[in-house]
Amino acid sequence: MLYGILLAGGLSERFGEDKYLWRIQDKPLISIPANAARSISDKILLLVRSYERASQLLEELRINVDGFILDDPSINCSGPLRGMLTALFMVEADEYLIIPGDMPWIDGRSLKCFVDICRSSNVDCGSIIWGNGSLSSTIQYFTKNARRNLGIVRELRGIYGRATDTFRGCNKILLAHVKNITSEPKKLIGVNFREEISNPQAPPVDGTVKDNIYLESSDPSFLRALAAENSREIDIALKMYGLEAEQYLSLNIYHLALHALIDVKRCLTEQDPEIDLKIQKCVNELKWNKAKRHIPG
Repeated sequence: MLYGILLAGGLSERFGEDKYLWRIQDKPLISIPANAARSISDKILLLVRSYERASQLLEELRINVDGFILDDPSINCSGPLRGMLTALFMVEADEYLIIPGDMPWIDGRSLKCFVDICRSSNVDCGSIIWGNGSLSSTIQYFTKNARRNLGIVRELRGIYGRATDTFRGCNKILLAHVKNITSEPKKLIGVNFREEISNPQAPPVDGTVKDNIYLESSDPSFLRALAAENSREIDIALKMYGLEAEQYLSLNIYHLALHALIDVKRCLTEQDPEIDLKIQKCVNELKWNKAKRHIPG
C-alpha cells in the first residue's frame, strides 16, 4: 500500500501570504499536488503543525485527502525532516511518497514515473536530481525498510537535521534524473516567492550529472558519524563525514556533498582551507538562480 504524504507545515514567509491557499484557476495551490498524488496513492494524508492548520486546509481539500497527521514534537529536529520522519514512523504503509504542498505544476504522470523508477531499483529511499547536482529534497519515496536506519537519524540528529539526511542514512538510494521523469522540468519544482508562479525558476536539466544515480552501502558513513558524534568521538565522526563528502563529490552530487562538508566543518577545531574550498565549489555549482542566490536546503 502506497501512502501519499502532503507536506504543508511551511509558514509561507517568503511568499508573503498563505501559498498553500493561493488561488490558481480558482483552486487552492495545495489541491494540485493533492490531486496528482491521489491518482497514484492508496491514501493521502496531510502533514501539518497543528489541529487548527489541519482544519483550515481540510476545508479546502475535503475530497482529496483521507486525513492528517501532526508533526511529532518528540523528534528533535525541525523542518521537512521532522515531517518525513513523523510519517515514516507513525503511519503504517509499505511505501510512502512525500511531496510538498506548494507544487503548482506537478501531475500524476510525473509522480508515477518517479515511483516506478524507484520501485524498479528496489531502493529504500529515492529523490530527484538535476543536472547541476541539486536535489528536489522534499520529494521523496520510501519503503518501510527505511525505518531500519532512519530510527538512528530520528534519535541522534537533533538540531542539525536536514531533509537530505534520509538519503545519507539509507542503505539503497536512487536519485532519479529529472530528464527521466518529465520533459517539462517545472512540473517538479515548488514555489517560495509569488512571482515564481508566473516566472518558474527550475534548476538546470543539463550539467555534470547525466543520468540516474544509484547508491548502496551496508553501513552508511553518515550513520557511523552520527553514532561517533553522539559518543563524543569527534575524530571518528570527522573521518566518516569526510569519506561521505568525497563519495558525493566524486559523483557530482553537490547538494549532498555540501551538507556532508558542513558537518565536517562543524566538527573541526580549527580552520581548514581545503574544506572551505570544497564547500565553495559546491556552492558555486548549486547557484543556478544567480538573482536569488538559491542554495538548496
